[in-house]
Amino acid sequence: MYKLIIIEDHKMLRDMIVETLNSKNDLEVVATSGNAKDSLELCNKYKPDLILMDICTEENSSGIAYSKILKKELPDIKIVIMTGILDYNFIKESKESGIDSFIYKNISKDAMVMTIKNTLEGYSIYPNDKKNYLKENILSNLTDTELKVLTLYCKLLDRDEVAAKLQISQRTLKSHISSIYSKTGYDNLGKLSIYCVANGLIVPNLESPE
Repeated sequence: MYKLIIIEDHKMLRDMIVETLNSKNDLEVVATSGNAKDSLELCNKYKPDLILMDICTEENSSGIAYSKILKKELPDIKIVIMTGILDYNFIKESKESGIDSFIYKNISKDAMVMTIKNTLEGYSIYPNDKKNYLKENILSNLTDTELKVLTLYCKLLDRDEVAAKLQISQRTLKSHISSIYSKTGYDNLGKLSIYCVANGLIVPNLESPE
């Protein structure tokens, strides 16, 4: 019997996931929460085999950030991260954090169960990036640094703060911004930031643990 923990801030969805997983003979949900901040304490207490973690949880807590902590402190626990938002950063950040598998919330119950079982068996399952983003995603050609610049603007940092955060000069920042304009067709970072946030391409308000 595999022990699972569910972190999902929407109670109705959380209850549905629990019901689905507990209906399987070899899976048992031993604890749940709506906040990623609770994940380490719950994992230490219940010692699960796998945790199914939402990315955007209560109090704007980032499931990816807390998964990264879990992977450092409890590396044997498998992690499946899930989201309903097509933020361009999420897949990349999840891979960099050592998260085992990634699913979108629009998949079927059977696909979710299959992903969890395959992850428990040691497989790493990620969606095809291009398949799940808009075909003409305006961010697809940005470099990692350009994407970081845009993300920081979405967090409402000004140019001085962005340059300081990335440890680059104003001249270099201007070069990155010019490249962003060229690649996206926008000539104003404010308008581009509004578009990205409104369409779920960037989620600026997730908070990482201090």
